[in-house]
Amino acid sequence: MEEQIQAQLNKITAGNPTIELVRPCRMEDGILSFDSNDTLQLIPFFDKEKEKLDITFFIPASGSGSRMFDTMFDYLNNTKDYKPDTIKTVEKFLNSIHEFAFFNKIPINYKKEIKLGTVNIRDLVESIVLDKHLNLGGLPKGLIPFHRYGKFIITPFQEHIIQGSKVAGDNANFHFTINPQFKGEIEETIQILRAITGIEFNYFFSEQNEKTHAFAFDKNNHPVKFKDGAYLKRPAGHGALIHNLNEIDSDIVFIKNIDNIQHYSKAKNSIQTQKILGGKLIQFQQKVFAIVRELLKENNDYLKSIEAINAEYKLGLSKEDLGNKTFLIHYFNRPIRICGMVKNEGQPGGGPFWVRDKDGITSKQIIEKSQIDKNTEQLNISLHATHFNPVYLVCGLKNHKNEKYDLHQFKNENHYFLVQKKNKGKSIKYIEEPGLWNGAMYNWLTLFYEIDSNCFSPVKTIMDLLHPLHVEDKN
Repeated sequence: MEEQIQAQLNKITAGNPTIELVRPCRMEDGILSFDSNDTLQLIPFFDKEKEKLDITFFIPASGSGSRMFDTMFDYLNNTKDYKPDTIKTVEKFLNSIHEFAFFNKIPINYKKEIKLGTVNIRDLVESIVLDKHLNLGGLPKGLIPFHRYGKFIITPFQEHIIQGSKVAGDNANFHFTINPQFKGEIEETIQILRAITGIEFNYFFSEQNEKTHAFAFDKNNHPVKFKDGAYLKRPAGHGALIHNLNEIDSDIVFIKNIDNIQHYSKAKNSIQTQKILGGKLIQFQQKVFAIVRELLKENNDYLKSIEAINAEYKLGLSKEDLGNKTFLIHYFNRPIRICGMVKNEGQPGGGPFWVRDKDGITSKQIIEKSQIDKNTEQLNISLHATHFNPVYLVCGLKNHKNEKYDLHQFKNENHYFLVQKKNKGKSIKYIEEPGLWNGAMYNWLTLFYEIDSNCFSPVKTIMDLLHPLHVEDKN
């Protein structure tokens, strides 16, 4: 334990790691595109190949839904001097309340008062957000009703299974990382879906390993302890989920956020896009495996194949690289990820960049804004970024001999995050592990593909559920 504390203290003392951006990944310079032939060929190709494969959807789902209701909590915690935005949002929330899926669960007396215009607004908001009735502000985001299908309402857990089964077919696997406090409720909502739909699927839960939690330090860099001498620890961010991902023994893993799911009536494009990405992974993986097998032979018949794949996927391998067999074996023999990227239309978060490491090696990486140095040159590079963090990742976790990679071997431990927060009014700081699609996958073989923005419909506030991609067609 002392070694672990010292290692984390060393990182805190060193401060946030420095990332050297070279340039943003842009179309045809780090980001590839699909053409109409890809769409026509990859969907049936994936549908054929998936029958031979074990496919898992890995969906981080432990996050609380409380942030979706920040404005509502602000309203409830004040009796005067409301922020103008708070009043505007509450007004829109009330005027649109019939549009939300959770309206089906509101008690009948409130529905009558809403219709008559006599409802006590504070009581209504409390009944929705607090544990007075629905307690939506106290649930994981995955248990909040997102979508309505006539008289039925669907949670993100259920919607991911419905749509994932359309992508992968019968007996698809769904692995949710969860808050164990809500395991019973989550399991119940999944069993209800199975009983109603008859869909055949497998599901699994895991939790963020407590052994990955970070030690908290005070302003003087001393570990914070409770009165009983136990150390204060904090979850080490979503990058810690690489440990959970490493336990999955599937051929292909789709990674999606729990809140990025469309209403099924609006999901055709998303389902097709996932199949296209899956087909592209399989296609690329087959070519990579063939190259690795050639590289491991005594002869040197691999050059034409590598030149072809380098040109087709714009890998950026130099003449010097092509002449270095040892380098090429290392380059191609690693986990693969195909990342579906959307254009950045003002969303908070990072994006894809060409990054130079301390050894002078340039590679495509996903970098968060918090990782970027605020000096003028680096800031200007970041401002020219055109695309957002990946919406979907499709991952190949096995090598050419069908053996699982140890994903821990492909992390960049130097891409951690230094976090500073308050605990009971006192400042604390701790280290978050390299982000799941950032430093945790730094040394993966990576391809970025642009996909349609309709595949991206995150729910950060309750009002996002009024977006057309989340609303049932009325036709």
